[in-house]
Amino acid sequence: MVEFIQGTCLLMCPDKERWIREKEGLLHKFEIDETTKETKLPKADPTKTIKCFSRPAAGLVMTDIKQLRPAPVLLLTIKYLFTKIATRTDVDWIIVYDFIFDRLRSIRQDAEIQRIDISTNIQLLKPIVRFLVYSTQRLCERSISEFNRKINGQHLDECITRLLILYEESEDKMNSSQFIKDMEKLIMNNDRSQMEALYILLHMGNTDVLMRALRLPLNLRRSLDMQLSIKISFAWYLKNYVRVCTLIPQLAPILICAAMTNIQKLRRMALKIMSSGYNSKVFTFPGLKLQQVLLYKEINKVCADCELFGIAFTNQNILFQKANFKDEIEQAHPEMYYTRQFLHSLLPYILLESM
Repeated sequence: MVEFIQGTCLLMCPDKERWIREKEGLLHKFEIDETTKETKLPKADPTKTIKCFSRPAAGLVMTDIKQLRPAPVLLLTIKYLFTKIATRTDVDWIIVYDFIFDRLRSIRQDAEIQRIDISTNIQLLKPIVRFLVYSTQRLCERSISEFNRKINGQHLDECITRLLILYEESEDKMNSSQFIKDMEKLIMNNDRSQMEALYILLHMGNTDVLMRALRLPLNLRRSLDMQLSIKISFAWYLKNYVRVCTLIPQLAPILICAAMTNIQKLRRMALKIMSSGYNSKVFTFPGLKLQQVLLYKEINKVCADCELFGIAFTNQNILFQKANFKDEIEQAHPEMYYTRQFLHSLLPYILLESM
């Protein structure tokens, strides 16, 4: 028989952890009491302190109900993170990201230990997936010492895969009238089709992902998000990268953020194909046209990628020569699709949508 645990901590951070971190000077700048911030050992503000992620270790009891937050508190904690922390402009956003990333891991950990019900787990994972997708775009130009794309991507893949499994499991529980009521609310918000579309765009051209999408219920596949995402993924599979770039701007902003996770690979493959198709010692290709076709925001980014791959770039014109292409380079330079200012303005719509 499965034992279910119900947490009893009604604060974002259990008292015990807050006292320990306060004593050891381990409070984050977002958690301290402002009236004590200039002191040697600042005090914690109970309304701002949020439980850290901690790995299971010898002597550490992970199932202590006093240290676990029930589902309503976890949802409120996510809302706090995305309204009070994510929107801050007084600090570098990488600091915001690091703080939220850790606290979201702790939320997922509490949910897993308590075996939170399917519908609530879905409500928890949706904004987390959106945050990880959004962060991939907002921080794509940062150095690896500041933002580890691989780790962020691993967590994103783990969360969205778990979320889609939960959606599938929900279909097997439709006999419960209360569950039907909860799921109707989810379907009305059209969240599942967006999450399915995100999954497709994160795995462009993957045949297994495409086949899974084509087996989904018709009401999901009819959504604009799904239709566009399937077209984009199929175009990638056919190596029609110009069509991929033509369709991406038609997506909703959060889906564009997901699609742009693949732009470095796309540009590399497109430039390699063009180095063969436009191979010449005389005739050049207009750089401004390439900028438009491959969604570059600035012509100097085109120049940087040409230099990276060994392609001649002179007077904003490109001389493609197959023999000079540096095949050992795996990706083009990262580039943000949106400006930082516009991305910041999208925060309330992307992170808090349907919460």
